[in-house]
Amino acid sequence: MRYITDGEKTSLASSITYISNPEKTEQFFFTSVLNCSSVDTALSEMMETKQQFGKMGGVLGYHFIQSFQPGEVTPEQAHAVGLEFAKRLFGKRYEVVISTHLNKHHLHNHLVVNSVSCIDGQKYHSSPESYYNDVRGTSDALCRENDLSVIAPQGKGKHYAEWKAEQGGKPTVRGVIRADIDTIIEQAYTYDSFLMLLRRNGYEVRRSPNRKYTTVKPPGAKRAIRLDSLGEGYTEAEILLRLSRQRHGGMTPPTVTHAVKRYRIKGKLATVQKKKITGFHALYLRYLYLLRGGRRKKLPPKLPFSVKREVIHLERYEQQFKYLLSSGITTETELEHRIRVLEWDIRLLEEQRKPLYQERRNTSDEEAQAKYSAEIQQQTAALREKRGELRLCRRIQSDIPRVSQQCQQAQAERQENLKNKEEHEHEYQR
Repeated sequence: MRYITDGEKTSLASSITYISNPEKTEQFFFTSVLNCSSVDTALSEMMETKQQFGKMGGVLGYHFIQSFQPGEVTPEQAHAVGLEFAKRLFGKRYEVVISTHLNKHHLHNHLVVNSVSCIDGQKYHSSPESYYNDVRGTSDALCRENDLSVIAPQGKGKHYAEWKAEQGGKPTVRGVIRADIDTIIEQAYTYDSFLMLLRRNGYEVRRSPNRKYTTVKPPGAKRAIRLDSLGEGYTEAEILLRLSRQRHGGMTPPTVTHAVKRYRIKGKLATVQKKKITGFHALYLRYLYLLRGGRRKKLPPKLPFSVKREVIHLERYEQQFKYLLSSGITTETELEHRIRVLEWDIRLLEEQRKPLYQERRNTSDEEAQAKYSAEIQQQTAALREKRGELRLCRRIQSDIPRVSQQCQQAQAERQENLKNKEEHEHEYQR
C-alpha cells in the first residue's frame, strides 16, 4: 500500500476532486464517505470542522492509496476493503472520502482524510510508527482476512517530509544522524563505546534491558528516533556486525571451536517432571507444525488441501499461539472469560474518557486543557491496546473450530496412509 501525506498544505478540494473523478470511478459508483453526508458536501463539512475548532493551518489532510494485485479483486471487493479500512483506522473521529479507481491495470483505493477530528478537534499526526503499526498494519490485516496478497516491505519506509527534502537535495535530520553514526562507528571498538561516543557528541541515548529498541535524540531535537528506523545498516544488530567487521579488518569474524570434554556422572539425578502441554497450546503447536511443514520447498508432507491453503496465514496463527501462551489461556471457557473482561474494561475506559472532553471544552485555561489532553491521550492509548487484544481474542475464537477440524483431518489422513503402507508391505511379503 502506498501512503502519501499532504505535507505541502495542498488543497483538500483538489484531492477530493481528483479521487472522485467519474472517469476513474465509473460515474461515482465506487465512491463513498465516512462521517460526511455525501461526496458533494464532504469538502464543506471538513472546512466547517476546522473552523469549529480553530485549526485552519498546518497540514490540511492526508491522502492514502491502497493498491491490490492485478486480477485479485473485483471493484466491489476492493471498495468494500477500502471502506472497512477507513472505519477501522478513523472510526467516528475523522471525515474521509473513499474512492476506488478502475482506470489502471491494478485496482486501487484513494482515501482523503481531514486532519482535524470532527469529534474533539484533535489533529491526526503521521509518523513512521503510525504508518507501520496503524496504517499498514490495519491494511495488511484486512487483506489477510480477505485472502488477499500482502506486499512485504523492503527495508524501512521514509516519512514524506524526509523523502521530499532528499528529492530537493536538502539535508534531513535522519541523514545527519546516519552520517554521525557512520563517523562514530569508525572511531568505536565495541557497541558500548559506540554509544558513549554518541553521548559525547551531544546525543541523548536510551538503551536498557526493558526497552526493545535503542533510541537516539540529536542535540536540539524534539523527539527521539529509533535506530532501526534509520534504514538498512542501522539496526542494533547491523551496527554490531559493522563494529565486528571493523575489528577484524573488514572480514567476518572467525568461528572459534573448542574440543568437547565428556563427563560421566555416577548416581541418580533428581528429575523435574515437565509440565504437560494441553488445550489450545497443544492444538496450536500441532497446527503450526503442519503449516510450517507445508511451507517447505523440499519434500512437503502429504497434507489436505484445506491445510495447505492455510499456510499463507502462518503468521496469523503464530501470533495467536504466542498470545495464548503468554496469557495462559488454554480452554474455551478461559478465552470467553478474557473477552468479557476486555469488553468490560473498554466500556469502563470509554466512560472515564467521555467527561474529559467536556471538561476540556469548558475551561479556557491552557494549562488545564493540556492536562486534560494528556489524560485523554493516555486513555485513548489504553483503549487502543484493549481493543487490539479484543480483536485478537475474537479472531482466535472464530479460528479455533477450523484449526481443530483440520488437525483432526490431517491426523486421520496420516493414519490412513500408514494403514495403506502396512497393507502394501504385507502384500509384498506374501
